[in-house]
Amino acid sequence: MKKNKLLKTVGVISVLVGVFFLGAFTSLSYENMLDKFSPMFEILTYIDRNYYDIEKVDYDNILDEVLTGTMRGLEDPFAWYFDPVETRENEIDTSSKYGGIGSVVQYNIEFECLQVVSPMAGSPSERIGLRAGDLIITIDGTPVSETGYYESVNMLRGEPGTTVILEVYREGFTETKFFEITREIIEIKSVKSEIIDFEGSSISYIQITGFNAPTYEEFQNALDLTRDSQAYIFDLRNNPGGLLQSVLNISSLILPKGQRVITIRYRDGQEEIYNSWGSRYNSYFTNKPIVVLVNEGSASASEILTGALKDHDIATVIGTKTFGKAAVQTVYNLSNGGEIWLPTAHYFTPNGDDIHLVGIEPNITVEATAVSLEDENRALTLSTAAVDIENDAQLFAALEAIAQMLGVGVAN
Repeated sequence: MKKNKLLKTVGVISVLVGVFFLGAFTSLSYENMLDKFSPMFEILTYIDRNYYDIEKVDYDNILDEVLTGTMRGLEDPFAWYFDPVETRENEIDTSSKYGGIGSVVQYNIEFECLQVVSPMAGSPSERIGLRAGDLIITIDGTPVSETGYYESVNMLRGEPGTTVILEVYREGFTETKFFEITREIIEIKSVKSEIIDFEGSSISYIQITGFNAPTYEEFQNALDLTRDSQAYIFDLRNNPGGLLQSVLNISSLILPKGQRVITIRYRDGQEEIYNSWGSRYNSYFTNKPIVVLVNEGSASASEILTGALKDHDIATVIGTKTFGKAAVQTVYNLSNGGEIWLPTAHYFTPNGDDIHLVGIEPNITVEATAVSLEDENRALTLSTAAVDIENDAQLFAALEAIAQMLGVGVAN
């Protein structure tokens, strides 16, 4: 059995190296590639011939570590390997419910920990005070550096009602702090909307929490319910992104036909240009003010929509600078049942800006509201799960800006 697993491991690695030799990997010569990768086969041979506890060797685990290390070796925070179990979990993640804390995280290679991209609106993470940029060092006392990305993510999940203790470092902390979070059923609702009556004006507030497969239809339904409003606020705060097709579809509901949404550029200089194909909904926005709310948790697909609306002067962007993820990840399936997510291109806004690791600056910068709470470990930014005009400084700034555009006096 061990011999079979060794042959499988060697076989997969041989396929990878063979692909490189055939020319897919062009930065090294054939001879140099042999020199670079021969130590992998040497190690496997030494293990098979000489390792004392040979019967305890899990060659599948060795293979996973080799593949994980290969992707980590790129030193790109958006280059990921998922083993077969993790790949299946990626598919499970498309379901609408799971038990967890409600945070989108990524692996921080430099500090070997989880980094919070954004807490989901209304989630336990947001209520307890996790912020975009927080570094999760340990989970229930176990260092993330030992468990890695997906095992750590699995540790964040669990039965609703159970608790998990996170050790978190945040810029400005004099030391790490501990957050005890009770897991809940996390329901992924990508679009929420309501009408706000502000200074006598009817303003549509539409929050998009992620660009998933159902988001396009949900957004259309929200527009149908709010078509008679005088202005629109699109809240993309803490929206980590999602499917490219979803944001392209939604962009076409807003942008007039033919206007540029994004340009995707590959390393060889080839480009794919995506323009709005227009829709009957375009007329909903004619001569109506639009404000887009963003923050440091607005990433990827949410930055595509923000950049398109800003560059075409269709919307005023209010909030704080966005996350800065313009890497296009291509998913490649592997013969062992795993997959890699490899950055293969960057996208550029209609004005030609590459905002990767830079982000989008708002037209009007407004910091999130600071809230005085008895427990300093709790939230310092407000939930946008429900509209809170009095306490949400960014939302209030959006409403004020719209009132001025409509020529309505704002009470001071």
